[in-house]
Amino acid sequence: MSKKSAFIFGFISLLLCGVGDWLIGYEPEGGEKLIYGITTTAISGVPTWFYVLSFFFGILSGFGCLYFAPAIMETLDMKGISRDSKMYKLMGFGLKSAPMMFVSFHIACCIVLMLIQAALRAGLDITAADSVFLIPVATALIPFVIWCYLCDIPVTIAYMYFTLKGKLGINKAAFILCPMGLSIAAKIVAAVMVAMGSKLSFLTACGESWGYAFMCLAFYFAVNKEGKVNT
Repeated sequence: MSKKSAFIFGFISLLLCGVGDWLIGYEPEGGEKLIYGITTTAISGVPTWFYVLSFFFGILSGFGCLYFAPAIMETLDMKGISRDSKMYKLMGFGLKSAPMMFVSFHIACCIVLMLIQAALRAGLDITAADSVFLIPVATALIPFVIWCYLCDIPVTIAYMYFTLKGKLGINKAAFILCPMGLSIAAKIVAAVMVAMGSKLSFLTACGESWGYAFMCLAFYFAVNKEGKVNT
């Protein structure tokens, strides 16, 4: 697969991964809080196929990462960026584990939500459901959150550096098109939406996934730029 094709595939797969984030985050109105408020009993009313579809999008995103990650490193080589530079190594480190992180995180979230949903539909009361799932879900989230940041932060720092320094030959305004860039922007938008009483704040859950998606698009345009940028 060519670099351009890899970036287009990465863009589409990670864009759909963001849609999968919407499906995970959607909850009908009402319901009592569960697991530190991570979810509510209202998920019993969510169609199970939401989670199944999100599961598949998570798997697709893994294939997207599998192709776009090496294409990114090849593009850095094409732009004349030294493999010995700290930012090159930082980008490589962050991308090594990204495919596994996306797939496993979606799988874990979807399976957990389907299990909680099944328990609630079976008649398990709120107190019992919370006590049963509280510890395993909370402890499972800790390593996953750490893993996400171990991928996202290095990729974000390196990408922002390359973009703002003009190493990729694309508009510097594109520096925000990265995992943490769009994730933080999405959280700000979500806070505004919640403050305004909107019930659609779950639509901003796609920030991280779309950060990777639009970063792929940025690299697609970087590949179209002629000439090299030296460190």
